[in-house]
Order: sequence, then structure tokens, then C-alpha cells
Amino acid sequence: MTTTQTAGRPGTAADGARAAGTVTQRLVFYCPGYDPDGDSRYRRLFVTGFSQLSRRFGVTRRIGPVERDDSVPAARWTVSAGKGDWHTETIYEVLRWDDLVRRDFARSWLRRLPLSFAALGEALRGAVLQKLFRVNWPFAAFVAYPWVVLLGLIAAAAGIGYGAASLAELASPLPDVARLGITAAVAALIVWAMSGKIEDAYVYHFLDGWIFSWQHATGRLADFDARVDSFARHIADAVRRNPAQEVLLVGHSTGATVAVEVAARLLTLMPDFGRAGPPLVLLTIGSCLSIAAFIRKAERLRANIALLATTPALSWVEYQAPQDALNAFGFDPVRDLQLDLGGAPRRGPIIRSARFRETISPATYRKIHYNFFRMHFHFLAANEIPGEYDYLMIACGPISLAERIADPEGAVRRTYGSR
Repeated sequence: MTTTQTAGRPGTAADGARAAGTVTQRLVFYCPGYDPDGDSRYRRLFVTGFSQLSRRFGVTRRIGPVERDDSVPAARWTVSAGKGDWHTETIYEVLRWDDLVRRDFARSWLRRLPLSFAALGEALRGAVLQKLFRVNWPFAAFVAYPWVVLLGLIAAAAGIGYGAASLAELASPLPDVARLGITAAVAALIVWAMSGKIEDAYVYHFLDGWIFSWQHATGRLADFDARVDSFARHIADAVRRNPAQEVLLVGHSTGATVAVEVAARLLTLMPDFGRAGPPLVLLTIGSCLSIAAFIRKAERLRANIALLATTPALSWVEYQAPQDALNAFGFDPVRDLQLDLGGAPRRGPIIRSARFRETISPATYRKIHYNFFRMHFHFLAANEIPGEYDYLMIACGPISLAERIADPEGAVRRTYGSR
């Protein structure tokens, strides 16, 4: 298990949760990762997971229809869940930015290539990859993967193009300009012909994700910043209207970066959050926060991380999994970013292991272990074996996250009963 120092433990919050008893009303705001299918994927995963949870553990559920709010934009639904003597009502919202991702995916190669090399140049200047390799080499290898494929393809295509020009020169001497033109034309044709293959291998996806991280970290995405502002205002309005006992802001994968930014702006909008009304909990899972945070010019993001690490207005919990190569397992933002907390005591993030191997059957684990995206999305899946990390019950169950961390076994008993 990965843990932070004891200064981050939520003892008083857990005591308050016990005093308040079972959570009966909760607001959940979910920030997806860099995903063009956010409009449909997360509802599908949620409904499927709850169906499995109900079949395995007898948790009753009633999931309402999707309500779309294009002004945010968001998709929300209600969840009524219960078992034995507990019953919890949840309003679950997906904060959508998939339209911005789809716009990135629609780039032509003429636009994607220079942006990719600009992002690569910034990563090299700031030694981002070296820092990621020091944190977790499998994660760093996935981060480097699209560039390795892209540079390898360009080098191979250029070599074949040069070979074609050399063969043409055997028939008739060519001036340097013609030889260079043949080389470039053949190389471009090969890259174009391989475009579908490298798209299927998620090279575009990872490259565009890198471009997003670079542009966001360096303040180049005004439309994304406006979306984050919209998310923060929406959460503030929802909290004022609803008598929830816990407000959960969740960020998965690149969505962890989104959630951090939203939480920081929410605290600006509602400086009394946490001192009056329900507790605010920031939950980051399968996080890729380290990519953007290591970029040299990401001063604002690092300042927001420092704020969230020290503020008493919220609790920040992060679950990581060594089995998921797409999350930076072992990354501690305060330690690894060498943040200056200004003398304030550190309160978070509280870093925990999701312990996937203890909540998945051996047969399922063998089946999904090398399916990297399936393992990454397991953070959102239903447990097969009860355990501390249990996303659907964290989001829709009777126990606050603070109490779940303080007494994991008690949380499992109170949720599922004796087994």
C-alpha cells in the first residue's frame, strides 16, 4: 500500500461522519479523462457496473434516465441504492468536455505534427520524461510510446524514400533537389498509408493527449479554462440547492487534472466550503496529473495542487494501482513536484492503493491484466470481492470516504453485511 505522512489523515472528518451516521444524500461530479466518447461511455460503464454489483452482493438500485444540461455541459442521473438497513440517494453528474477532445482528434497531420514536436521539445527541455521514469517506468514508457512510434515511422519512411531515390538515380543521374523530392514524397506517402494503422494503435490519442497537457500547462487553452470555470460555477450552484451530506468531485486519468483545477476554482467561488455545509472530497483515481504538472511552465497548476494539499476546506484522496500502467503509481505530487507549501501543514493527498488483486477474482485478473485500457478503466468497475476501494459504493453507498479510509473493514461490513 502507498500512503502519505499522517498529517494527511482525515481523523476529524471521519469522526464527524460517524456522528452523522449513514450518508443518505450525496452529490457526485465526475470528470472524465481525455476521451472523445465521454457522452456515452460513462453512463454505460455505470449501469453495467451496478448491474454486476447487484447480482453479486444484492445491492438494490434504481437508476434514473439521463438528463442533459448543455449549458454546463453535463449529463446527470439519479441513483437510489440500498441493502439491509441503509438507503442512499445520489445525484451523479458527468462533467463533459468530450467535444473539446473530439475537436483535437479532428486535426489534420499538417497541424498535429508541428504541435507534437512543440510538445516534445517542451518535454525535453523540462526533463519531463526523465522525471516520469524516476516515478514509475511502466507509466513513463506509455507516455513515451507515441513519440517512439511516430519518430520510428518517420525514420523508416525516410529511409525507404531515400532508397527509392537511390534506385531512381541508377537509371538516370538526379540533381540533389530531385533526390530530396523523391525521398520526401515516398516518405509522405508511406506515413499517409500507415495513418489508419497508427490511429488503431492509439498513437493519435496519446499524441493529442500530450499536446493537450502541454497547451493546458502553459495556458494556451482559453476554451478549456472557460469550461473549467463553468464546471466550478455549476457545482457551487448545485451545492447551494441540494442538502447533500457529502460532495464528491472525482477525476479519473487526465480527468484528475481537470478535477484539481475545478476544485481550486470552486474554493475561490465558495471560500466557506467545508466550514459550512457538506464536506467536499476530491477523489483522484488512475491519475495522469504528473504529466502536466512536471511541465516547466505549469506554475498555475502546481500552485493549485499546493493549495489543495494544504487547505482544510476539503479532503483529497488518491487511489493508485500498480497493475494499471496508465496511471502514475507511486507519484506523490507534494514530494515529487517539490512543492513549496509556504509553511502550511500538509493535509493531502491521502494516497492509497486500490488493491485490485484483492478485489478481482484470479480468473478475471488473468484475463484483463495485459488489457491496458481495461485495467485502467477498472477504477470505475464493480468489485468482485468486497474491499476498501469500491468505486460504485464510494459514489453511491452509505459510508463517507473519510470513514471508509479510517475503518475500511467496518465500511465493508456496513455496506454489504457479514459475508
